[in-house]
Amino acid sequence: MTEHNFERLKEHILPLSNATDWSNAKNEWRLVGIEVQEDWDSCPCGKEIKELCHLKNQLNGNVTHVGNVCVNRFIGIDTGNLFAGLRRIIDDDSANANEDLIIHAYQFGYIYESEYKFLMQTRRKRILSAKQIEWKRKINRRIVNQTVVRKKASYISE
Repeated sequence: MTEHNFERLKEHILPLSNATDWSNAKNEWRLVGIEVQEDWDSCPCGKEIKELCHLKNQLNGNVTHVGNVCVNRFIGIDTGNLFAGLRRIIDDDSANANEDLIIHAYQFGYIYESEYKFLMQTRRKRILSAKQIEWKRKINRRIVNQTVVRKKASYISE
């Protein structure tokens, strides 16, 4: 497999940015979504990936995707435990999402405030009622499908 090539990543990101130098260009980009694919894709650095981080340039509206390692290492956007939480609920829609994924889902408008509170309160619980499990499954499916149900938080813009 190909290693992460920082120069190739820069060659991809810089033309999509307003800035002409890397240190300023990388600050123009924001994480707008994450995705786990079954099939392999390619990061602009040349590495084969299944975990995609969708980015949008806040100055000019350009969009692209990079792998989770490049978004963390080179662009400096922390995806924390997002992918672990997403994989958990993809594999089992009754599983507990982790705190990072719950916050991400709320910030991006995938869940309502009441659902956010429910998931935060039950994220460490192992025994739920049948009704609670069914509600959690419904919420988790919406998170996996990235279905927006309300406006995003004001500091998240597309």
